[in-house]
Amino acid sequence: MRIISGILVTLSFLLLLASEGYAEEIKPKISKYNTEVLFDENKDFESNELIIKFKSEATSEEKELLLEALKMKGISHLKRGDFTLVEVPGKAELTFVAEKLLKYKKVEYVEPNYQIDSKFTPSDPNYSKQWYLKKIQMPKAWDVSKGSSLVTVAVVDGGVQTSHPDLKGKIIYPYDVVRGSTSILPDDHGTHVAGIIAATINKTGIAGIAPNVKIMPVSVFNGDAADIFNVVDGIYYAVDHKADIINLSLGSINYSYALDYAIHYAYTKGVTVIAAAGNDDSSTDTYPAALQSVLGVSATDASDQITQFSNYGSYIDFSAPGVDIYSTVAGSSYRNMSGTSMAAPVVSGVAALVLSKNPFLTPAQVENILKKSSADLGNQGWDYLYGNGRVDAYKALSSTPNPVYSLKLSMPEFTMTGLNKNTISVYAQGGTSVSLYIQNSKGTLLRKLVTNKKWKGGKVTAVWDGKQENGAFVPNGIYKVVAKVTNGKKTIYKAANVKTINKATPSIKVTSSSQFSPAANGKLRLPYELNMGSKVTAILYDRNKKEIKRFMYNKSLSSGRKMIIWEGKDNKGKKVRDGSYTLVMSVVDSRKGKGATRKVSVKVDSIKPAGKMSLSSSLLKMDGKTKPLAKIDLKESAYVSAYITTDNGVRVREIKSEQIYQRGISSLYWDGKNDKGQFAAEGKFKFYVEYRDATGNKSIMKSSVFTLQDWLKPIVKSSLNIRYQSKTNLSVSYNISKQGYVTIQIVKDGKILRTVQSGSYKHKGSHSFIYDGKNQSGTYLADGQYQFKITFTDKYKQTSQYVGNIAVAYEYVEIVAPSIVQLFAWEEVASEVYYHLSKPAMVTIEVLNSSKQKIRTISTNSSALQGINTFKWDGFDVNGWYEYGDVYFYTIRGRHSNGNERVVQGKMTNRENPPWLQSQEYSFIPDSENSSINKQLNLQIAVSDSIKLSIKVYDSIYMGELLDRKEFELKPGTNYVKYIKPQNEAKYYVLEYKDSLGNVYSFDIEE
Repeated sequence: MRIISGILVTLSFLLLLASEGYAEEIKPKISKYNTEVLFDENKDFESNELIIKFKSEATSEEKELLLEALKMKGISHLKRGDFTLVEVPGKAELTFVAEKLLKYKKVEYVEPNYQIDSKFTPSDPNYSKQWYLKKIQMPKAWDVSKGSSLVTVAVVDGGVQTSHPDLKGKIIYPYDVVRGSTSILPDDHGTHVAGIIAATINKTGIAGIAPNVKIMPVSVFNGDAADIFNVVDGIYYAVDHKADIINLSLGSINYSYALDYAIHYAYTKGVTVIAAAGNDDSSTDTYPAALQSVLGVSATDASDQITQFSNYGSYIDFSAPGVDIYSTVAGSSYRNMSGTSMAAPVVSGVAALVLSKNPFLTPAQVENILKKSSADLGNQGWDYLYGNGRVDAYKALSSTPNPVYSLKLSMPEFTMTGLNKNTISVYAQGGTSVSLYIQNSKGTLLRKLVTNKKWKGGKVTAVWDGKQENGAFVPNGIYKVVAKVTNGKKTIYKAANVKTINKATPSIKVTSSSQFSPAANGKLRLPYELNMGSKVTAILYDRNKKEIKRFMYNKSLSSGRKMIIWEGKDNKGKKVRDGSYTLVMSVVDSRKGKGATRKVSVKVDSIKPAGKMSLSSSLLKMDGKTKPLAKIDLKESAYVSAYITTDNGVRVREIKSEQIYQRGISSLYWDGKNDKGQFAAEGKFKFYVEYRDATGNKSIMKSSVFTLQDWLKPIVKSSLNIRYQSKTNLSVSYNISKQGYVTIQIVKDGKILRTVQSGSYKHKGSHSFIYDGKNQSGTYLADGQYQFKITFTDKYKQTSQYVGNIAVAYEYVEIVAPSIVQLFAWEEVASEVYYHLSKPAMVTIEVLNSSKQKIRTISTNSSALQGINTFKWDGFDVNGWYEYGDVYFYTIRGRHSNGNERVVQGKMTNRENPPWLQSQEYSFIPDSENSSINKQLNLQIAVSDSIKLSIKVYDSIYMGELLDRKEFELKPGTNYVKYIKPQNEAKYYVLEYKDSLGNVYSFDIEE
């Protein structure tokens, strides 16, 4: 087995990117914050390389800015999963850099670039060659299948000798990940693994387990070592180039999220992944074999005993021969090798045979077949040495269901009569799409029977009458019935022959009767269908059997659908009389003289239907209910369309549309609504009715005028709760459903305190009233709860009331807060804000981003005292992700006990100075004895408020040792501050300003 290394990324200082996270398909086995495990010094990984997984929403520009901010350059990037390999410059501590990276929102995971290598044990070349083939019953298995060229096994390993005599002709899509080339450098290990799986049976060399499958060599090693990053890249390459199985005879004891992510991607794409357990005689998890979606393989010997070198443990799924395995090596040669590296491709070869028999199987189904068919070794059932047992190729194939089978025809020799049909059936696996069709000997499609039918499993059945798509019978001959079954990735065809003999006689399909009005329709269109090419005669006779119209006589026509068109005229071009006629149509086979005759009854009717209409009432009181309003009396059955119109004929509502009414009296109903579902306005209306008979003759009826009155219950709506907070006019909106009279009153406990409006006439729609906060005597109402009552009466004396609440409250909480506070990136507290309340209040504090979108709620309706209060923000959003911007906003909402609220907003940023800091300038005075050393710092600071200044002095830019601290009081105007250094070591100064509320602003000066 080979051992893996890691991932590359160039890191430097701080990342300046962050954003919202998103849910990944898998969770890493080791937490990204557990850097002690990830960067354990006992693990082998590149000392200056990291693998970064970016969030999917991270743009390429954001990634470039991040790397640029860290003074890094990306070494390589995987399109799948957004993993990037970077190199850490200098001697930066990887753990420290990784922890810094994880604070940025665009970064999902960070890990080392672990090393991986291969381990195999050369053995006696004279040991019995390929002993393992009989052990797993390959001779019997080959009688069932030698594999399919439609199945591809990717060997992600060292380079495979693609020209090896036992591998030549079966190589597809070779790729060297390390060198980015399709030309691969041969490697003994990779070539050995490929030969075990698929060496050709060609009377020379060796025999592979699945000799007919394809091999996709993906070289990820540079010598005897490989990086995790290159292995991950190789897995993505194999999946994206449609590999069905990936063999990974390599491993490492170090868990990698990037590797886990790639394996999961392969599994979701339906790829079976098989990996060697490792050769350390250890129960320590080895990756990728220990990953959830991988089949881990231990090694056994000729006696079905676990080898001395094979790893074991909870992650072992299967065992397979792994000692003295004779196979291909570079240089067109052969050699014995031992190791779990050899056991894994044995399982991959058996899995390839299983998929060759049924390519629709999922990885889980392949694993289940291997479980059922493996020889149980060791303890009964699964155990930590052999997993589910040693694989058995013949039993695995015997346990594999056929995806498509039993294609049968009810008549393999099909004598077509035109009346019979051949039943075709096939069994197909569930989760597929099934098509059945007929082909000729040249493969030309003649007839589709079933097309892409989604199938849940079982028998699919169709029938064939012997016809082609154009309706003509196929000539005598042999044809092919084809079943096509696909799951979108793989497709299987199964075919059966059918011999056809055409003994069909002509037949015609036509309706038995038809009705026609030359006056209404102009033309009679009579469709008919021929089952085969024939000579056709069509003649119309009257009731006395006299010929009226000859449409055709012994006319040769092809099979298919046709049409007779008649304008209601006889042979002389004159219009025929109303009455009953008979159309006789006959067909004859021109060669055999056999045929058939059909008769069609044709009724000609040009008389319009008769009827009358009357109103049940001349008044409709519209109250939302449907009511009978008109009656129609028809003298014959007819298709009726009825409408409501205005008295001027404008259509308002369709009541009926082409509805059949029987002869006699019927009622028409209306609820007062128009075609838009809205109630119509009051006014004058009519019924308008169109009715036609079966032949298309049409008549019209109109009712007399009736009156529509609006008796719908009046409705008034307004705001349920209103606040009156200042002694000014308050506008209150309300809406009424119709015209009427409105009275508005202010009440408390049922007592009327003020009548604002009395019986005012209003039209339908929105209105408002003005309230000045006073009672009837002109005195302002005291703080408290009141009601406003709107009484609405329509012209029919129907009444509706609406009662809403008015909360009267005049007092507010005044809030004083800074318009700008400083933002400290990557500090424990990003911003701390001091603010002042004029009264005790319930306070809600929120943090917004630069787009004024809320990202965090600091407090909700929390009790705060009168005076100075404070809150802190740690820089994280509501989801626990650190924000990386440089402009944010905060809002403080203070609510008085009477419900009144005040809101203030401020900005948190490191881009702007507070408004009271008008200017600040500094200069240094050099020492008179040594001009290269400064002895004094001079400050000129202009402020608009009284401010406290604190100067902190350090011995380095990294704020090492605090050397001195001085306090100063700044007055409004320009202030001059002189600071004499305590010693020459001072190099870094921090100016801390504090305003009257206690807010602190810091500025740095480097000497």
